[in-house]
Amino acid sequence: MKIGKYNSKQQAVSTYLVPTPSKEHVSFAHCIITTERYIIVWDCSVHFQTDALFYGGSFFKNTKHSLKFGVIPKDATSRDDVIWIDSNESGAIVHPLHAWEEVEEEFEDGNLISSRTVIKVWSPFSKDLELDLNKANTFHMVEYTIDLQSKSVTREVIDDTINSEFSVMPPRAKLASSFVAAPSSSALSEIKVDSTTKKYSTLSYEDRFGFTAILGDEGHFIGYAKWDLVHRCLDSTVYYGKDEIGGEPTVLRAADNMIYIGCYTYDEKESQSSFIIYDAKTNEKVCRLEMPHRVPYGFHGQFISREDLEMHFEYHENRPSSKLKEENEEEMYRRLVQQMMTMLTFP
Repeated sequence: MKIGKYNSKQQAVSTYLVPTPSKEHVSFAHCIITTERYIIVWDCSVHFQTDALFYGGSFFKNTKHSLKFGVIPKDATSRDDVIWIDSNESGAIVHPLHAWEEVEEEFEDGNLISSRTVIKVWSPFSKDLELDLNKANTFHMVEYTIDLQSKSVTREVIDDTINSEFSVMPPRAKLASSFVAAPSSSALSEIKVDSTTKKYSTLSYEDRFGFTAILGDEGHFIGYAKWDLVHRCLDSTVYYGKDEIGGEPTVLRAADNMIYIGCYTYDEKESQSSFIIYDAKTNEKVCRLEMPHRVPYGFHGQFISREDLEMHFEYHENRPSSKLKEENEEEMYRRLVQQMMTMLTFP
């Protein structure tokens, strides 16, 4: 496991470290998740089995190794800066949904005397994950509370009625996020401040809802689930047609700030691929686009707006390397000779 921090101004990885405390095993860590100040990684119960390269079988094995969370400050420069906290139970997470910080500050005579931060992580959790294409695993949505002060982890099951994985959050709006108070069991509330205590959360209004794919008995995606991170519950579910299986839901934010869910589906009875768009607020179907050919429904898709796509091409077309390609061969040769002469010039 390795963590790198990319510097967009330098267009290079400015920090590169190995967060794990030992090299005794290689854990299955598919992705990371971040909060305002931290990067969260994990060392789960599923480890790589390298001898399968030679003897066959699965590349992964499930062990009794306990699930551990590594909390990395975003300004970390070495392994020594990583805080590892043991959950004291075996299990695995693959695609976490969201994470945020909740802070409680104590004041005396207007001066800050103590501050306690806990990190909330929502993620589908599997007690006995087996990465085998012939087996369907079971995942239930849970909330982890990581206490940095006591270095403890607690897990609470949010819902165990559906099997869902492949989490996705709506992309952020191009506006500053508004902060809300620590989520309650009833509704969003304002920041709570009294003479001695202040509590707040980095969970924003636009991050209230998240989505996961619902897994059928055979491991296919048969719909999607909508989660309410503020009310801490399963908000609703949407299922595809009777004979349809689909891909991982893709969440997009339109120009008018509306959120939509898009997914490819395949009707096995009719041999018909479609792309379906749902209104994320109401779960109502907006449209169904029938594809002229079969489209693999797959997973890990991402919607890119026209504006972002144009910016992508504009960026690459304006890079020096791209401009150089547009010049004629004579000019390129002249520049090359000039550079070589400069390198051979001695003071």
